[in-house]
Amino acid sequence: MNITTGLATRILLGGIALGVAADYLLWSAIAVNERIPGPGLAVWITLLAAVSLLLNRHAQLRWRLTVAGWSSVALAATLIIIFRGSPVLVPLMLLVLLISLAMLTLQAVRPSLLDIRIADCLRIPFRVISRLALGAGQLLCKIEFQNHMLSPRLRGIGRGLLIALPLILVFIALFSSADATFERYAPQLGDLFSLATPRHLVVIAFFGWLATGLLSSAMQQLSVPLPPAFHARFTLGAEEVVVIMGSMAILFLIFVLLQASYLFGGREAIEMTTGLTLAGYARRGFFELVVVSGLTLAMLLSMAGIRCDQRLFRPLATVLVLCVLVILASAAQRLSLYTDAFGLTMARLTALAFMVWLGFNLISFAVTVLRGRIRGFASSMVLSGVATLLLLGLINPAAVVARVNIDRAIIGGSTIDMNYLTELGADAAPILITHFDALPANEQCRMARQLISLWAGGRQQDWRSWNAAHTAAREAFDAKSEQLRLLVNNVYEKNRLLQFSGRLRGSSFGEAHC
Repeated sequence: MNITTGLATRILLGGIALGVAADYLLWSAIAVNERIPGPGLAVWITLLAAVSLLLNRHAQLRWRLTVAGWSSVALAATLIIIFRGSPVLVPLMLLVLLISLAMLTLQAVRPSLLDIRIADCLRIPFRVISRLALGAGQLLCKIEFQNHMLSPRLRGIGRGLLIALPLILVFIALFSSADATFERYAPQLGDLFSLATPRHLVVIAFFGWLATGLLSSAMQQLSVPLPPAFHARFTLGAEEVVVIMGSMAILFLIFVLLQASYLFGGREAIEMTTGLTLAGYARRGFFELVVVSGLTLAMLLSMAGIRCDQRLFRPLATVLVLCVLVILASAAQRLSLYTDAFGLTMARLTALAFMVWLGFNLISFAVTVLRGRIRGFASSMVLSGVATLLLLGLINPAAVVARVNIDRAIIGGSTIDMNYLTELGADAAPILITHFDALPANEQCRMARQLISLWAGGRQQDWRSWNAAHTAAREAFDAKSEQLRLLVNNVYEKNRLLQFSGRLRGSSFGEAHC
């Protein structure tokens, strides 16, 4: 590790500063609002990128552009968290943050994306965990604390703090008495000296340790070379390749031939061939086919990475790739039928995005690895995955799911799973409210109750956890709240009248729609 004491000190100081910022921007915001603080996280990522670029100000331009590029990807993910309100998107965007960190760590030793190999992608998670856990400790070993503690500058800072702190407390008390506005903010300053101080110190130490590891990952001179490429001693001869790949190819071909008999047919072809109803066919096998496609790609990558007879492997692998593409087409057809029969869900839409990513990488595998041009395939797979996740966030998937299901109810008269639609989060609420008047009466009442329970009387949002989707949903609800409350109250009064009249007649009574 090529590092000086001065650089180690600067990285640790930057980590401590980011730890202090994380205590306010992240931890305190989560404690108050009980969700990921979008603006707070975006500000913290921006500060992390700024400190990283400042520490790398003397590095090569290419490396500084690399740091700025992956920082921009991470910031784009945090912006999606700010502008979208679907709970499903939060872990996906956090995954983008982890991928950005992993790729930055990897490019510290392999500057060119084209030189990254599949084996590197498999090893880099362990390196990232090691850097986050041990990075700060390695830097601490490089600092000569005795010289720092005895330096006149540090002793002067200590004496200055001992003198300044009592004066600051006195002036805070005087300013609070003199000005009402200052008095409202004074308790926040007093929290620094309250019983919560130990908790703040623990949080600062934790995030400071992690931030130091993040900063060390962004320093190219701290990178340790990857071990040499692993050359597997395990080899497969022609017989093994024929048995493994040939049996897989035969199995997949049989399945594809069976699928082809009704893959492009209509309802009659499916029901006559499978013996299932259209709904039963759509329900059965969609997610299994997606898993089969993913496992096949993993198997092909594993086979391509070991020593085997490539003259036999490549044509058989090409057959498998073509079969899996047909299987993905079958899964897409089932998804379309599934949506027509039961509606769209976030799980199905996310699976569709995964299918698109799988299809792209299968084609990329065929035109690169199977042609002996493995360079660039690994980076293409990672970059396409990041692009897929970001595009999924940009299209507002929860709003798409809500719009599809609402249209099915309005046009086709199908029932709506109101509990599920309201669980989609703030992204779906404006869609539900916009199409409210076009819904059947019984659906209107149920939706009105759900919307009132979710969006009536919300608490004030802290700026660190402000969310554009929540703001839009609350504005849409406020514009419609009077009509929603009037509808629910009318139904409630009708039910009371029916109950009262039923008691007078001594008979059972019905209820109004709701």
